[in-house]
Amino acid sequence: LISPRTTSRQRWFEISFFVWVYATIFLDCTLCVLHSQVISSARSMIPLGSWVVLGYLLRTTVYCGSNRELIPLEAPGNLTYVDFEDRDVLIKWDPVDPASVRGTFRGYLVRVWNHALSQVYAIPPDVTSTAIQFFPYSRNFITVAVRNDKYVGPRSQAVSFEAPQTEPNMPQLFEHYVLGNHSVLLQWSAPTQPNGVLIGYDVYCAEMRGDEVDERSTIRYFISGSENLQAKLTGLKAETKYYVQVAGVNCAGEGDRKAIEVELEAHEPYPPSMPSFRYKIDYNLTDKEEMNRKRCNRTRLQNSLQDWGDPYVLTNKEQDKIVTLGSKKEWSHTSCLVNTMIKWIPDVNSNNPGEYFYVKYRIKGDPEYIKSTPQFDEDYMILENFNACVNYEVILVAVDGEYETESEMQETPAIMFMHYHHQRY
Repeated sequence: LISPRTTSRQRWFEISFFVWVYATIFLDCTLCVLHSQVISSARSMIPLGSWVVLGYLLRTTVYCGSNRELIPLEAPGNLTYVDFEDRDVLIKWDPVDPASVRGTFRGYLVRVWNHALSQVYAIPPDVTSTAIQFFPYSRNFITVAVRNDKYVGPRSQAVSFEAPQTEPNMPQLFEHYVLGNHSVLLQWSAPTQPNGVLIGYDVYCAEMRGDEVDERSTIRYFISGSENLQAKLTGLKAETKYYVQVAGVNCAGEGDRKAIEVELEAHEPYPPSMPSFRYKIDYNLTDKEEMNRKRCNRTRLQNSLQDWGDPYVLTNKEQDKIVTLGSKKEWSHTSCLVNTMIKWIPDVNSNNPGEYFYVKYRIKGDPEYIKSTPQFDEDYMILENFNACVNYEVILVAVDGEYETESEMQETPAIMFMHYHHQRY
């Protein structure tokens, strides 16, 4: 402690920092006493380490000579990334001269970031190569810097790379709803970390024997499309317990599975609640292999751009003013007869969403509806030879036994399909 007899009257003030880098006050005195040692100085530098109350210094620490921590001078050189290993990237760099640390060498700080996220790793001083997690399916940047007890030195030159895709994380939400005596509707949420291009979902269903899963009875279904967040399981047996799992699938593979147990009970038919539906014109079913070929052989930039291979333009009275994509491409008309997908959206908040459905549709202005065959197995149906160049009025009908409930009518737009191909030179 500084001897009160030699302390001149000073105006003290509070210095507070979230992280104390340094706080220095200059005390003018003719003699400063520290632990019975005399330090002669007309202007002594004393970094404060405590509060000052009523003009008395309660506690302080004096740093002098080589014990002072200063900002490191040198940035690590030759930072390079070596290879990818699972979800990590291997990096290495050259060590720094210990004298350039200018304090106690505490190691290195490695920072990795992309357009949205950032992470910092503390590395021991004797390590100059390590593996750190990257941010999948994005451009990553990495720097490394030296640190001592108080300061972080200058950063190295940044290295960047395109990180590969990794498997998506587990869907957080997974629920089921009973549809009649032999079916359930599954609904789930998309992975919060797709880590690449989601191409769909794998659904697994297996019977249970008590608390054990009969793996031999497992059936796998692939649900195509990242936006497709529901599926119907049918052919189930009453009073039988099933183990059902769902997992997201991207170009790197299948992610972690979310699981629930499903058990059907006896059901008596009664009127379903009002259903709703979505439709998609010019829809073609794709399996996992086809989705892989279509989406996984392209770069991240290509996937982020619109897929000009399947465009359509709403019909317009001024069709002669439709803008083409340039002189090196030609537009050509395609047939108006396409496949249209109708997706059943049961009212799962009611006591009875229904067991299955069918569709009624007609060209706008026609007196009679065309009635489709009932769809017992899926939560969607494909209307073939659907004339997309005219307006249709579509109604979905939910059925449970002899009871039926119609949805609200939806009118489809008239569409003119236009495809282009490159001219040959």
